[in-house]
Amino acid sequence: MASVVRSRAGALVLVVSLLSVPAFAEGITSIPYGDTCWGTGTDADGDGLNDDCEYQVASAFMPTLWLARDERGAGRRPYFAVKSQSFALRTLRIFYLAAFYEDHGVLGGVVDAHDGDTEFQVLEVHYSDGRWLLDWAFLSAHLETVCESSAWYGWAQLDYVGESRGAPRIYAAQDKHGTYNSLSTCDRGGCYVDGCSQGTSELLDPDNRLVSRNVGSTGAPLINAVTFRGQTERLLDDVDFKGWDNRWYRPNATPYRARLIRFGF
Repeated sequence: MASVVRSRAGALVLVVSLLSVPAFAEGITSIPYGDTCWGTGTDADGDGLNDDCEYQVASAFMPTLWLARDERGAGRRPYFAVKSQSFALRTLRIFYLAAFYEDHGVLGGVVDAHDGDTEFQVLEVHYSDGRWLLDWAFLSAHLETVCESSAWYGWAQLDYVGESRGAPRIYAAQDKHGTYNSLSTCDRGGCYVDGCSQGTSELLDPDNRLVSRNVGSTGAPLINAVTFRGQTERLLDDVDFKGWDNRWYRPNATPYRARLIRFGF
């Protein structure tokens, strides 16, 4: 609160009380783990992290996808992995395997359509003074292709569904699923072929089944072979990802394994 008082010399003096300015709350306080995420409880993949903490953090920071109004391939079966990036800095990395069933390509599906789509997101978060805060996000967009538009974004470059530095909203290119930090970035992505028109928002995993979908790591897999719709995908092996489909006339997607290894999982 600011007030104006008159001094003995008759001059007006502006008095500002900084104590009256409310602090801006950031981050997530609902996760029931802080320092106890490290070195406590069950640890099935032997990475030094509490298994339940891994799920709680992955669930709380799970991105919301902005899907284009005319998206034709929204079906997906997400999985996740978590690793300790720095115990001293209380920092974790979360890898979200979006695992879309198919990519519809461009030009009405005439160009670059394929079964399975291995786009992903990596969030880096840290714990401090009772809060978990998002620091960075790597959003994949056609990684290691001619039209790659993947990038790291700082927390201030991202949109949020709720609290700042909490779960981000990311923008998925129509039919191709490259992910971006804004509508305008999306519309410039993928050699200007990607686009994010007006659409709808939904969680990466709308049913929040992540509690049973922690893949662990390539060195200590918790989930690898997954049979669904009568077909089996091996999420951590160096084999094409087919989106639990494998039509003879369509190519398949790049394996997730190399992406996980690239980010230390």
